[in-house]
Amino acid sequence: MLEGLRSPNIHTPVNLSEFSSIIQHYPTSTYWAGGTYIMSRSDYYPSNTTNDEIIFLGSIEELHRFQRNDRIAEFGSMVSLYDLIYTGRSILPKILIENIQDIGGNIVTARMTLGGSLCTREFRSSLCGTLSLFDASCEVKYMKKKRMHSKWFPMISIYDKSGKLNLPDKALISRIRVNLMERNYQRFIRKGDFFLDQENSVSIAITGNPEQDNFNDARIAITYPNKGFISNHDLDNIFSSARFPLDQDESKSIEDAILSAVSAIFPSLSKLQKTRTRGIIKEIISDLNINALTTASFDEAKTNI
Repeated sequence: MLEGLRSPNIHTPVNLSEFSSIIQHYPTSTYWAGGTYIMSRSDYYPSNTTNDEIIFLGSIEELHRFQRNDRIAEFGSMVSLYDLIYTGRSILPKILIENIQDIGGNIVTARMTLGGSLCTREFRSSLCGTLSLFDASCEVKYMKKKRMHSKWFPMISIYDKSGKLNLPDKALISRIRVNLMERNYQRFIRKGDFFLDQENSVSIAITGNPEQDNFNDARIAITYPNKGFISNHDLDNIFSSARFPLDQDESKSIEDAILSAVSAIFPSLSKLQKTRTRGIIKEIISDLNINALTTASFDEAKTNI
């Protein structure tokens, strides 16, 4: 055992008012949501930290709420990914459901929370990128002049340009809103293990509305668990400006453009991450080519009739 080993001090607020009081007294506390990330770190416990303070968020009732209307769904940050599927299967975009199911089985998703999947500083989950495609927004609680303030931010703005978490000190995400707009085309593809092989893994989420040779309203997000995620208009425009089906040279041009944009943000990607990124883009282009050819054949058949 480590000399001087001390167990952490656990604080269990039951509402946001108690949370506010605790964080003022213990400003360096670690937030504990589902614990799936902290407990997977081999060097987290036992610890020789002399004053390790943990605030358990699971007893705060406000963070477990869920509500919706015709346009948006709003989830408390302590809603588990399993409950997200259970309560939102009939209303959430199918790509979000596919993404959550890809993260893990019921044992993992029952512990992993929506807020925790967005806020781990050293790790980006694939869900961050996918949520960005649906203009998700977050309510952030933060301390200012010894008072708790609250403000809504577009989810994309709580990260910096490279997808790294960028929240104020002592901040807490309390609610997440998701736009329920459906798009005709939705694909989520992951290569590699985000938990066990972060240095070589990548996921890509893409949505849009194919129409004849156009891919309208294209949105794409690329996530690297050890780096961050990228989702911006420049990437979207690469697909929006293309005319499908693409030939081999045109396909390679899009692959090169995306790899160039990604490498500018993440210059230290591993060789396998780059290869897997290109492979996923190639798979998506092939899928969109088939879709364009199928649509063209159907339109021609209708014309002949």
